Amino acid sequence: MAFKFLLLVGLFFVVDGVIAQESVKQSRQESPWAWACRTGRGCVKVAKDSPVEEGDNLDNPTLAGCKLTCNGESTLWPKPRSIISLSKTLISFHPTDIRISRISAPTPKVKSLTNEAIQVLRSVIRKSIPNTQRGRNQTTKETQRPQINIQISIVSGDDRLEMTTDESYNLHVETIFATAATPNSPRSTTSVSITATSFFGARHGIETLSQIMAWDDTLGTMIMLTDVNISDSPAFVHRGLLVDTSRNYVSVPVIKKIIDAMSYDKLNVFHWHLTDTHSFPFVSTREPRLSLYGAYSPAKVYRPEDIKELVHYATVRGVKIVPEFDAPAHVGSGWEWGERAGMGQLALCVNKEPWTTYCVEPPCGILNPVNDNIYSVLSNIYQDMRDLFVSDIFHMGGDEVNFACWNETTEIIDWLKTQGRTEKSKEDFLYLWTYFQNRSLAEVDKAYDNKQPIVLWTSGLTEDGHADKYLDKNRYIIQIWTTGTDESIAQLYRQGFKLIMSNYDAWYFDCGYGQWVGDGPNNWCAPYIGWQKVYENSPRKLIVNFNETFNSRQILGGEAAIWSEQVDSTTIEGKLWPRSSALAERLWTDPDTTWRVAEHRFNHHRERLVQRGIQADALQPEWCHHNDGYCFL
Repeated sequence: MAFKFLLLVGLFFVVDGVIAQESVKQSRQESPWAWACRTGRGCVKVAKDSPVEEGDNLDNPTLAGCKLTCNGESTLWPKPRSIISLSKTLISFHPTDIRISRISAPTPKVKSLTNEAIQVLRSVIRKSIPNTQRGRNQTTKETQRPQINIQISIVSGDDRLEMTTDESYNLHVETIFATAATPNSPRSTTSVSITATSFFGARHGIETLSQIMAWDDTLGTMIMLTDVNISDSPAFVHRGLLVDTSRNYVSVPVIKKIIDAMSYDKLNVFHWHLTDTHSFPFVSTREPRLSLYGAYSPAKVYRPEDIKELVHYATVRGVKIVPEFDAPAHVGSGWEWGERAGMGQLALCVNKEPWTTYCVEPPCGILNPVNDNIYSVLSNIYQDMRDLFVSDIFHMGGDEVNFACWNETTEIIDWLKTQGRTEKSKEDFLYLWTYFQNRSLAEVDKAYDNKQPIVLWTSGLTEDGHADKYLDKNRYIIQIWTTGTDESIAQLYRQGFKLIMSNYDAWYFDCGYGQWVGDGPNNWCAPYIGWQKVYENSPRKLIVNFNETFNSRQILGGEAAIWSEQVDSTTIEGKLWPRSSALAERLWTDPDTTWRVAEHRFNHHRERLVQRGIQADALQPEWCHHNDGYCFL
């Protein structure tokens, strides 16, 4: 086996040239280990002098080389929906060998976004190189270095990511090796072509390109596949994460890291739950008293310039930020100024005890729908959000409305009487809630000057099969947070509502931690949800399990949610990743295969996330990454 290994390494060096040879010369002691691509397993660590097992392939015997070439999907995550061909051969290169030969874009804005996306690619490549190896001089003469020429062609001038945006792309890589080395010619030329209808598809192609590249520790150089042909597009248009920044503040730099990681997974929606009863960190230009009264501190706010920066940052990375202003419940901190300003009670039962009577968690608070001043304040909030966010949908929250507070408020009971509602029944309060929803919707439409789609959570307005009584299926998208077996999913589907899945039994990432309102060992939605369950939760299968025919126009996709009672800037990344990557492949590829088939690539992708600076939780001992297929139970 030793002779075979040296022969293969020699062939590898002939292709890859001087960089690989010099890195070996500089190595103090040659490793006794290699990696074999083993049939039915994957990459397995083997001793160079051990007998060759049947089915072993040592064509690319380094760990990085084996990972790139061993499996049919290489190390790509999420798996493309159509891989036409991936080579089993590699070239080595230095980041300076990459040249952008042409960007064809219909508008200056799209060309500018594409140039920024290329800079992100260069940054990602730099992150993959160990600090000790960055900036090392290359000894190969510049004219003999390999050339990697990238061409990008985009058809559409759209620079906004919308639900109708075409995110497909084609990636073609072809390498031609010099037949004879000459002093003035490169040893190889690699042509990379990315074609897409939209910038967002092209950006996904750039991300895929970054994943057919890797740093090889053994060779001391970057390597990449020589030839690739991929035609790819997502299974679902809405592939998101919900991040709550009210219960605990999450800093702008950490939000940027979350968006970075989303881009590595081709997730495209950052659902921003900006405010809640606990704090009001959103700085409203038109209603500045909300954050003045409601933020935890002046340092824990999101100013207009922060939001504009984040929106652009996300757009470059193929992500749109969808703001949520939750109402009429989930309000409290920040609304106390109403009476002081002579506007009456804008929010009721703020901090009222016992909280278990009036809300699902402390502190309580709910808007006062019969105070007309509330609608002028909401109008100003909506206008501020219109000015700052670039989104084709708006999330109005609308869940967990507890009627106890309204039932005890004289002002509300008197108003209901004027409407002929005297029983103080559930139907009376649903009538009041619908009145609020319609009036606030009118303010959203006024602010945005259109009738764009509105997202609401499943709630008392959508249960018991009566959603179409209160809500227009042509205006409202319903986001499901109940369990995946809840019959209301089938009812809403049959009524024709478009749905976004976030069933908490599979996609709530705050589940399984200790109780924070008592001394119990588990919080309300325990147990902890492992990546395997995240991966297996298919929106398509959820619908089929209700004996319904799946309609992709109705099931827009899904989101994982991280509610921040027990999360802040220091802990959020590990709770989101790598589980969000499992969500990403489910929503991009929607494979019929199980998590077991994906485990090799998933374990490797976690390593790649860490390499790129994401504090993703460990999945297994590193030994398992070095020995694919041996860590199953």
